[in-house]
Amino acid sequence: MHRSRSPLLVIFLTIFLDLLGFGLVIPLLPFFATDLGASGFEVGVVMTAYSGMQFIFAPMWGRLSDRVGRRPVLLISIAGNVAAMLLFAFSTNLVVFFLARAFAGMANANIGTAQAYIADVTPPEQRTKGMGLVGAAFGLGFVLGPAIGGILAGYSYAAPAFAAAGLSLLNLVLAYFILPESLPPEAREAAKLRRGSRLEAFKASLSHPFLPFLFLLFFLVTVGFSQLETTFALFTQARFDWDARTNGYLFAFIGVVLALVQGAIVHPLRKKIGEAALLLSGTAYLTIGLLLLPFAHTPTAVVAACAVLAFGNGLSSPALSSLVSKQAPSHAQGRILGVNQSMGSIARVLGPLIGGMAFEFGIDVPFYVAAAILAGASFVALRLYKQRARIQATLAET
Repeated sequence: MHRSRSPLLVIFLTIFLDLLGFGLVIPLLPFFATDLGASGFEVGVVMTAYSGMQFIFAPMWGRLSDRVGRRPVLLISIAGNVAAMLLFAFSTNLVVFFLARAFAGMANANIGTAQAYIADVTPPEQRTKGMGLVGAAFGLGFVLGPAIGGILAGYSYAAPAFAAAGLSLLNLVLAYFILPESLPPEAREAAKLRRGSRLEAFKASLSHPFLPFLFLLFFLVTVGFSQLETTFALFTQARFDWDARTNGYLFAFIGVVLALVQGAIVHPLRKKIGEAALLLSGTAYLTIGLLLLPFAHTPTAVVAACAVLAFGNGLSSPALSSLVSKQAPSHAQGRILGVNQSMGSIARVLGPLIGGMAFEFGIDVPFYVAAAILAGASFVALRLYKQRARIQATLAET
């Protein structure tokens, strides 16, 4: 196993460029869809195309990366994202837009593989810090991506998509030349001997004492949080008449908070209170942030609520990924993290649909529904926190 910092910096750059391109188009998705004639519910349906393909491909990419290595899977998926962004730019109706988002979901289902890469090159005691790099890259991508995307959207909705395609192409070239393989040959050979379907992998995971609860927690958090992807821009437009550019600036602010939390706060905090406490605190902050949004009737109040949400997500996400990773042997990191990401993908199918339907009943309703779901996630996190000693003993044996 490689332990140098260099591979972490390289994978950070790869993830950052990937998510920078992703962040370019996030603020304008609801506006683009509504301009093509979509209703609130249809916006949710279009968003599920992305997540549905992630559900299919996240475990496939993960299992494939266990067998052939992380590098070729990442290169293939990045190349796919170039094509997806070009298709997005040329969307002229909802059908093409739907197909573009579906293809992007297939290409961007590589987060589990990127997390497996990090698990390959970090020792267990550094795993949370390593997983925090994914979140930090995500946050930094959201700092620059939405802000630039909002500015470019002032020219046309296709402009941010073309820029995202260009970034993905740059990412592909850089990854090809500087991204080393992280998975040792012996681990790849061991993975080839463990063939099985995603259902078999999921069934095997259910026999683990803690993985089912971690999967459930990731599912609930993602269902609640993903509703914002569909309804938040519609909410700010209805309440404040904000456009894609203004929402881009707000997403950039959220990215700054995420980057600060996951890049500077998570690792030292984990040393003091542990990952289970980070999970519990993060889900609690997410619940509070969602409950604050319906009462946010000024821009300042919206920014404050979003800061709470970003802080909660910044605490919970790397701790959860780290705990999941630590349950898997080296030859099954991609498979287990892929199953975990597929649970998130199911959640991203349901979340936008639930949010889109809830929005039809009122602009505040999606946040109450999401808060109720996150309250359930907090109860699961509380159960894990109460069993933190057993979890730590299990990790020591893994």
